[in-house]
Amino acid sequence: MSGSITIPGYAANTRVPGIRFALDNSKANTAQTARRVLIVGQMLAAGSATAGTASISAGPTDAVTKYGAGSQCAIMVARYMALDSQGEVWVLPLGDDAASVAATGSVTIGGTAAASGTLALYIGDALVPVLVTAGDTPATIATNIVSAAAGVSGLPVTVAVDGTTAGKVDVTALNKGMSGNDILLGLNVLGTAGGQQTPSGITVTLAQMTGGTQNPTTLASALSGLGDRVYDLFIHPYTDTASLSVFKTQFDNLTGRWAPSEQIYGHGVTAYRGSYGEATAFGLTQNDPHTTIMGISDSPSAPMAWATEIGAVTAISMRTNPTLPITGSAGVLNVLPPSDAGRFISSQRNSLLWDGISTHKVDDSGTVMVERLITTYQENASGEPDDSYLDIETLLTAEICLQDMQTYLSSQFGGYGLVADGTVIPAGAKFTTAQLIGKSVVARYRWQGQQLWVQNADTFAQNLVAQNAGNGQVSLLMPYDFANQLWQIAGNCQFVKS
Repeated sequence: MSGSITIPGYAANTRVPGIRFALDNSKANTAQTARRVLIVGQMLAAGSATAGTASISAGPTDAVTKYGAGSQCAIMVARYMALDSQGEVWVLPLGDDAASVAATGSVTIGGTAAASGTLALYIGDALVPVLVTAGDTPATIATNIVSAAAGVSGLPVTVAVDGTTAGKVDVTALNKGMSGNDILLGLNVLGTAGGQQTPSGITVTLAQMTGGTQNPTTLASALSGLGDRVYDLFIHPYTDTASLSVFKTQFDNLTGRWAPSEQIYGHGVTAYRGSYGEATAFGLTQNDPHTTIMGISDSPSAPMAWATEIGAVTAISMRTNPTLPITGSAGVLNVLPPSDAGRFISSQRNSLLWDGISTHKVDDSGTVMVERLITTYQENASGEPDDSYLDIETLLTAEICLQDMQTYLSSQFGGYGLVADGTVIPAGAKFTTAQLIGKSVVARYRWQGQQLWVQNADTFAQNLVAQNAGNGQVSLLMPYDFANQLWQIAGNCQFVKS
């Protein structure tokens, strides 16, 4: 067929003599989608950023300037970068709602110091070491607490001497809202083994943070304004019903970021503080294939710290190979562990994994490691138990495979015409058939298998369906078989005596 070869930029009617070559990169694209995470949290009025507008982060110092020292955003950026300094991090800052109330707590000192020492006060997992000198009164120690807190940068609270009660220190969350209720006040967290004990002669009474109300109602509009940029992970501190519902809508498979018309994906990561019973009850109310929630019991580290660090190790694993299980040494966190009494035992963790809550373990050194990350999806639309979206690795792998397949097919067939199967297409002609597209899908699946993302390529090839649906549409049935994670090795130790 004369003139069937398409040469970009060459005018077929030219009569000027010459040899002309076009450079066509359509078959050479090996690039993969950029991996990036989005931190969603609250900023302070002192920050220079615009609330509701996402921007790339230049690191912890930049975050303090943009979002304010001690803000959720600044704290989360610092914790993320401490584990993943190579990832691309974006931040979506939210302002405090005018109707929100800040959580408050207090520290009250009683007695008179009989000996000098150090009071190991904790605000979250941040140590505030307070000098106590023999003879100090409650009022003196309260003043020293305020001074010591001022010397610890990035605290999520303000600390001030109470105006009416001697020896009392008022603690107020910088960011308003329910998340402030999860800032624990602690004392001697490391215990005597860690060299921490209250100086003799004084007592310390902690009133935990409470009273914080209403997380930002601007969350929905802020997420809707993100445009079509792909964010693999959405890391946030919110576990209230309203906020989780907003994320669920954003990620929806049919109308949200996972819809075929959008293909911009994303997975939410957060954490929940509560006892085993509370975590179970909470988990049973959740059902989102695109959200992962870690149960943290009574860990001094805030849920936003857990969420951020889990997001960081997940992002690292996703860049390495999304099918690898995020567990053990691949999921080591810098958070403080729950108390001995608060740590979930094996049977409790197994139960939580059936109730939509992810789990962690603590080794003898006190190091916290992710045990298993699951989604909160538990039932299908008919209300029947459904484990198809159980593990986060399945969703991460699906995202990477679908993005890769989309990029590959766009590179191979962008700007092509579609003709019926069996049509003879001359070499170089920019036309294809559904059958040829199906063969390309199989070829790319085999390549994905070489990356160990998927398996059983021959079965995929046998069961793939590629149909010319008319009007320029090719419909594909792609029977993906993602690689699995190794979770258990079970054996029977059958011993003998001789």
